[in-house]
Amino acid sequence: MMKTYGPLITFTSDFGTNDGYTGSVKGVIHNIFPQAQIVDICHQIEPWNVASGAWIIASAYKYFPKGTIHIVVVDPQVGSSQKRILVQGESELFIAPDNGILSLVMKEQASWKAYELNKKEYWLPYVSNTFHTRDIFAPVAAHIAAGASPSEVGTEIAVQSLHYLENQEVCTTGGIVSGRVVHVDRFGNLITNIPNDKVKPKSACFLDDLKVGSVNNTYSSVTEGMAVAFPASHGFLEIAIHQGRANEILKAKVGSQVALEAPQKDQ
Repeated sequence: MMKTYGPLITFTSDFGTNDGYTGSVKGVIHNIFPQAQIVDICHQIEPWNVASGAWIIASAYKYFPKGTIHIVVVDPQVGSSQKRILVQGESELFIAPDNGILSLVMKEQASWKAYELNKKEYWLPYVSNTFHTRDIFAPVAAHIAAGASPSEVGTEIAVQSLHYLENQEVCTTGGIVSGRVVHVDRFGNLITNIPNDKVKPKSACFLDDLKVGSVNNTYSSVTEGMAVAFPASHGFLEIAIHQGRANEILKAKVGSQVALEAPQKDQ
């Protein structure tokens, strides 16, 4: 039995909400499939920050119902020769540019199928070189929600051929777990790619080789103005300043190196 997807479609981008970009994408979807239910996950991703977009969708998609279609776009190379892809998971679909924005999502499941979106009959009649989200991704998502299958809208390709973000691996050597900052939230908190299951209590936390604190439970585990690291609700290690902006105070950004050193008794 063929899986069905929709009518729920999420939309994640760096488009912001001050212009008409997000609205026109939604208009295309509703024009093709009026029954679509569109949910905005986030449109305030830092422009062109693919790593941040990768974290945002990875932290959010698992809370949506089975059959959800996710449009995910941070695309500095729009209009280039990079592929436009559909990735099929166990119970959801992702439509995105092939630039690594699905790197974190694809680490969370073992079974994936990938398709290159090359069936132009499922695109808008005119495709701009600078707005593939509106002209390709939106109509493809709408057609799938209306009943088209992944194999109808694209050609299957090897998952191994997809582009993955570099320097995103979490490494464990002895008692040290190493990762990176992948997102800075609106409070200035530093979100890392180190999953909670690799975080041991009381581990020392280092940011670009500078010790900034130790692993605790929450923001208020330390006094105001102090740094703290903890396994956060989104599933990854977070580094924060209690009632302060960690990115500014600790001079950190996306890509900064993070290391956890477990207490000696746990090594």
